[in-house]
Amino acid sequence: MQMRMIHSQDKAVTALQQAFAEKRIPHAYLFAGPDGVGKRTTATAFARLLLCRQPVRISDKPSPRFDSCGQCDSCIRFDAGSHPDFVFIYKELRQYTEEGKDKTPPVEMPVDVIREFFLERAARKPVEGPYTIFVIDEAEKVNVSSQNAMLKILEEPPDYCVIILLCSRLEEMLPTTKSRCRILPFGPVSESCIIQQLQQKKIEPAEALFWARFSEGRLGEALRWVQLKEDKKPLDAYEIKKELARRISELEPADVIETAGWMIQSAKTIGETWVRQNPAVSSKDLLRIAQKGLLRMVLLLLTDVMKADYADKSSLVYSEQGDIVRKMSKTLTPDAAAEKGLAAQKLLRWVDASVNEKLIFERLLLNLAFSDMLFDRPDE
Repeated sequence: MQMRMIHSQDKAVTALQQAFAEKRIPHAYLFAGPDGVGKRTTATAFARLLLCRQPVRISDKPSPRFDSCGQCDSCIRFDAGSHPDFVFIYKELRQYTEEGKDKTPPVEMPVDVIREFFLERAARKPVEGPYTIFVIDEAEKVNVSSQNAMLKILEEPPDYCVIILLCSRLEEMLPTTKSRCRILPFGPVSESCIIQQLQQKKIEPAEALFWARFSEGRLGEALRWVQLKEDKKPLDAYEIKKELARRISELEPADVIETAGWMIQSAKTIGETWVRQNPAVSSKDLLRIAQKGLLRMVLLLLTDVMKADYADKSSLVYSEQGDIVRKMSKTLTPDAAAEKGLAAQKLLRWVDASVNEKLIFERLLLNLAFSDMLFDRPDE
């Protein structure tokens, strides 16, 4: 990946390019923004540029811009994932620590991962280039003890260290950590850009539009769902979405148990496919993403129902299933759809809290099937 290939993050890329051109690289960055908007891609492209032996000047306007050459020994090793001066740190590295073998995947970043892959490695000089570059993924999951362990390096880093923290929830970071980093905000990717990227993967226009709106500006999220089709056992999440919308529109109380089972199995199948595609990532994390994805599909369907009477059909997330949206809007008032949407929003937090999946999906569907049932409000 090269800097010039990064989409819709011009401010962040310009700041990085300026720092490189002026040879004033901060010792620590904090890339802050939603998951899937390009933080990891940008960090990787910037690391490749910093380690490149023959950076290429690609532009002088509005200021000098450089990119990695892609041909030197450093770029070749970087692309092969074997550059000795690039360290990508993620919580699943726990299994490679001295005491982490065979332990269950962690929810937070274990302190032994920070100690062995960051603190100990930072004490050693680069093997080849001018820098050792550390990219710490999901920095919001670095717990307090681990963040405190990092402070010494962040306060007094060796000259050769460049540290990039990737964070989707800035409020989870300690003030002492944030104050020692240059914070670069990353915003959502434009809908048109996401559609363009998906259509380059031969995704049909209607489907590309749905995933662009479903992802809410997170290109990585949209790609995650369409890439299910690229597995050795292809899975079409778009067809699952259409089936889910149909089931919700026709839902009766007697269907709740069966439909909940279908949703549980669908999430499991999606999660298993992602595990095959991303074996280094926690299977529990991927299952949670699948479960939350199905919940968000229902939530966005309810949002469309809320605005069905006044919004243009083309603006709906489920624009290609407008008949289902209109059908639901005849029996579900905007206020009722909003109440049910708030209840569904609460269940997203239940997934993160590892509440039993059967309870989550049955509660969702019971709330949809019984219009007069009272459920806890999301803020209770």
